[in-house]
Amino acid sequence: MTSGQGIVIGGHRAGRSRVAHPLAWGVLGVIAQAAFMAGWLVAETWQGPRYGPVTNTISDMQAATAPHAWFPITCFAVGGLGTFCFAVFGLRPALAGAGKVATHAPWMLACSALALGNSFPLIPCRLADPGCTVHHQLYSPGGLTDAIVASLAFLVLAFTPSPLWQRLQVVPQWRRLKPVMLAARVICPLCFILLSVSSLTGTAEGLMERILTASCVLWISALAITLIVVSRHPAKTQE
Repeated sequence: MTSGQGIVIGGHRAGRSRVAHPLAWGVLGVIAQAAFMAGWLVAETWQGPRYGPVTNTISDMQAATAPHAWFPITCFAVGGLGTFCFAVFGLRPALAGAGKVATHAPWMLACSALALGNSFPLIPCRLADPGCTVHHQLYSPGGLTDAIVASLAFLVLAFTPSPLWQRLQVVPQWRRLKPVMLAARVICPLCFILLSVSSLTGTAEGLMERILTASCVLWISALAITLIVVSRHPAKTQE
């Protein structure tokens, strides 16, 4: 039941302090996605004429020779850490009512986002720079780390919507995300496959990476917004 002190959830009285925590994590989740997008959308404006968003990857904007590399590095770090905290401290407790169904799914989201937010060690150069080659990038600590970590992180993140939806649909308040999650289950794996093909053929790799990144940001943003809505209108039970 409700009163001036708070509402009763699961037999316990929840005041403003309990409701505020998931709200804060939801807001952080939205901010983290905005930081991810700003990291490459804004940084593209000063990459110069040699850099092309269709052919060159987002990672190139974090290379040691990239102009103002600190900006995307900072944005991706904020995005990765923010998404990790949102998934672990906000989303995971909010879905506790689903029991043991796909309990690993929030951790998949958290760890893959944290990995994508890492920019170190730095890639030595951009492919847009004179004299920089794929061989020069890959056979360096920064280039090799980026290729392995980013590929694995994108792989996990692209296939996370499937187990995560299994968990979400158990909790009534989260079933409203069905259209978003069902679309993400198809679009994100498909984009990852196309990205893998484009990286092997050297055709439109930057474009496919951006489409995959934007797709992931959209469904994660939907999760964060839903957490905000749920925290503001929690389930009420009668005493």
